[in-house]
Amino acid sequence: MLQPLLADGFVFNSPLDDNIDIKVYIERCWPNSANIKKFDIEKLIVDGDEAFVTYNGWTNNGKLFRNTEYFRFKDGKIKEVACYFGPGINYPNNTGK
Repeated sequence: MLQPLLADGFVFNSPLDDNIDIKVYIERCWPNSANIKKFDIEKLIVDGDEAFVTYNGWTNNGKLFRNTEYFRFKDGKIKEVACYFGPGINYPNNTGK
């Protein structure tokens, strides 16, 4: 379901990942979605083919995490995402912690 939204040449960056491609992103990052209950968007700024979003996320066990993400789009698809984790707040992971 996610892959059709991503442009050819998609890359993802975070403090833990450096320019990973679609295959690695789906394998490494996407399983985290099973641990997430909801997102509350705090701020969304769009400028042409770029956007910044800051949000609070809630894990299934009620823990808060906060991120800001930069998106770059090409032809209506996501070409690049850079995720910046909030300090001192829990981050969901594949182990459900």
